[in-house]
Amino acid sequence: MSVPAEAVADAALSCPGVVRLATGSPVEVATYLPGRRVHGVRFGDGVVEVHVVARPGAVLPDLARVIRQAVAAVVPSHAIDVYVDDLDMEPETPEPPPEALAT
Repeated sequence: MSVPAEAVADAALSCPGVVRLATGSPVEVATYLPGRRVHGVRFGDGVVEVHVVARPGAVLPDLARVIRQAVAAVVPSHAIDVYVDDLDMEPETPEPPPEALAT
């Protein structure tokens, strides 16, 4: 199951509006592999859960649809439940102006 869990994580992370996968709260959401975990992805009987942290301003139903489509390409035989566990409210670090880099 390790390749699908990692592929599901990669598919979800590739979606615009996804900042990162969520670890879950209060119970950890992860797929356990030898020596590591894939956070934010959990497999059940015919279902895969994907837990994400979204960018502010994302239209959440649209984001969930895009994530479902991306993940369905990896695990087409599973139902896909998408959970937006949080919004990333950290301000993005602005790029320094080009003239600041030249000095």
